[in-house]
Amino acid sequence: MSKFRIGHTGITWGGSNEKVKQAVKDTAELGYLSFETFGSVVEQFAQEEPGGLKAVLDQYGIPLSAIYCPTAFVDPADGAADVKQVVRWADVSLDLGISSVVLQATRRSDEPYPHFEGMGEVFNKIGRRMKERGLVTSIHPHTGTLIETGEEIDAVLNAIDPDLVGFAPDTGQIAKGGTDPVAKLRQYVGLIRHVHLKDYAGGQKTAHAGYAPIGSGVIDMASIFQLLEDADFDGWVNVELDGPPALPLTSRDVAAMSLGYLKGLLGDRAAW
Repeated sequence: MSKFRIGHTGITWGGSNEKVKQAVKDTAELGYLSFETFGSVVEQFAQEEPGGLKAVLDQYGIPLSAIYCPTAFVDPADGAADVKQVVRWADVSLDLGISSVVLQATRRSDEPYPHFEGMGEVFNKIGRRMKERGLVTSIHPHTGTLIETGEEIDAVLNAIDPDLVGFAPDTGQIAKGGTDPVAKLRQYVGLIRHVHLKDYAGGQKTAHAGYAPIGSGVIDMASIFQLLEDADFDGWVNVELDGPPALPLTSRDVAAMSLGYLKGLLGDRAAW
């Protein structure tokens, strides 16, 4: 198996242009191998900043491995606008080094969702357009969305074409949604194309919406990496921690904490 490639997402710093610039700088200087941000952020930089986000990435010598793309449709019949939007975000990101497009469903309601088969078809349409561009598409479960519980993850992954769309598990989101992330990753390990690595504080309140730096929560990180290694996973594992930390810690501090833990856990199993 190739060595694990560990990147970091930008959400820990925030979404303004200046915070994204700081996130790229800190991520690169700490030694993470890639950066990930929202497709909307890449588009915003292209419209507002000379040289776009590429100028910032090039300044610090780090690629953009993935773009994160929320979708808004509830009824799959209304999914065409989301397909068009994700294609637009992907096209503006193609020269930044991306290999992966990560899809999120829209916010959930109190009513059971009856359209997972149709949702899968919309995601297949996006996946087909991304495959034409040489990109891998994966579905990301997220609390507060239509894909939150273990049953909802099952429903959408059983509705997609695995040749077009894969699974982008978020370890912390799965745990917060009430499912064992190790068991769920093991169940769909053959579909995993991209990983968001978050730790979970086990229901305790934190500055990060209940999440914690890698190694300081309850998730069995050693087992996560072992099952990925056993499956010869060769995609990106991008560390993520929602929201800026409470002072005196900075976003760079918590990113460094996660990286320090992972270096101790993985050693030469990762490409540092």
